[in-house]
Amino acid sequence: MSNIYEPYCRVLLNSGSRFIYTTHKIIGATLEKLKTEYPSFHTEIPINEKVAYELALTGSIAGKRNTCMFSAERVYEALDPIMSSAYTGVIGGLLIIGIRDTVEEVTPLGLFSKMPLFVTETLDDFTRAVTSGYTISEKYEIPVIIQVTPEESPATGHQPPVTSHHSPPTTHEARFVRNPARWAATPQFRFSLHKELNDKLNNIREDLETYEGNKKVIKGKRGVITTRMVYSSFPDGDESILTLSTVHPLPRKLVSSFISEVDTFYIVEGEYPVIELQIGDREKLIKEPFFAGHSKEKHEETMYGFYVVRDILGPASSINMAHGIKRSSPEKKLLAITFEDAFFHSGMPAFINTLYNNSSYLLLIMTNKRAQEIENLLKGWGFTNIFYLKDVNEIERFKDSDEMTVVFYKGMV
Repeated sequence: MSNIYEPYCRVLLNSGSRFIYTTHKIIGATLEKLKTEYPSFHTEIPINEKVAYELALTGSIAGKRNTCMFSAERVYEALDPIMSSAYTGVIGGLLIIGIRDTVEEVTPLGLFSKMPLFVTETLDDFTRAVTSGYTISEKYEIPVIIQVTPEESPATGHQPPVTSHHSPPTTHEARFVRNPARWAATPQFRFSLHKELNDKLNNIREDLETYEGNKKVIKGKRGVITTRMVYSSFPDGDESILTLSTVHPLPRKLVSSFISEVDTFYIVEGEYPVIELQIGDREKLIKEPFFAGHSKEKHEETMYGFYVVRDILGPASSINMAHGIKRSSPEKKLLAITFEDAFFHSGMPAFINTLYNNSSYLLLIMTNKRAQEIENLLKGWGFTNIFYLKDVNEIERFKDSDEMTVVFYKGMV
């Protein structure tokens, strides 16, 4: 029986993607299964997102069509190479697929990294975005980001139809041209590459003005600009709706045309104002939420007398965040929570910095099988205030401690 990711994997393979890297175990297993039907592609599950992205980028520089597929929130863990690759560019197409299976979105990355970004919510949308994404990537030698929300109704378990197999449109022979001025975004070349990138984005913007995935419906004088297909039909039905799939670079002529046809408009998007920041004339924009359910309240998390700090900015980011909070608010009792793999990914230098600056908080590392490895590292750095928890309730006994403390817990918190 196919899973919800199989149709999306088939779309990529049918579009000629020759290398697909993912850290998503289910997607990885799905791709392995498809090797019997598509014997000419390679797939791999690298150790983390940074490694996966660098492998995909290398293949694209050599002229092959490549894809990396992560959960949307995990895309940010490859931020370092992603931020440079818009400048260094590619030869073969490169797609970064962010699977939106939580509330996290990749939409801020388009504006932040200067890469084209599509938002898709149906399999048809995704198919269209993959075709256009590869075309843009190869034409302008730039990676393209696509956010996708897998189609499945929790109530019905409905899955989209699986696309039948057909041969990829092109073999995309490997070709690597040694040109340090092109492939290394060093300070000497960065300024010229920056001008080149801005020109690319302006040309891509023009290409996206007529993109079929963007839908404009004029009904009344109150408008809504959104990335969400679900918001295209509101109860009263008299709003004009502009649904955008091409979030960056924004098709400004299309957006300006829509704004000129309404008296006021709302923007319904994620927490980061990607669309709003690209609209120059915001005189008609109404800042209040279009409906009460759109605004999401933020709640401070507490646990057993501690303020909880999680890895919301990247792997093991809770360690640096807890240290910073402790410096600004020494009276706070802080519980930083991270995973064992995140600690090896980025947590080691952060923890060393904590020790060097004599900070103190409780660090809880959720483990599966690598607790002993981490303990050996900590002791190698001269740190010995380490405990193992059998029950998560044991956290409470550390709330009066003023020492830097590390605890291991085999499970989820």
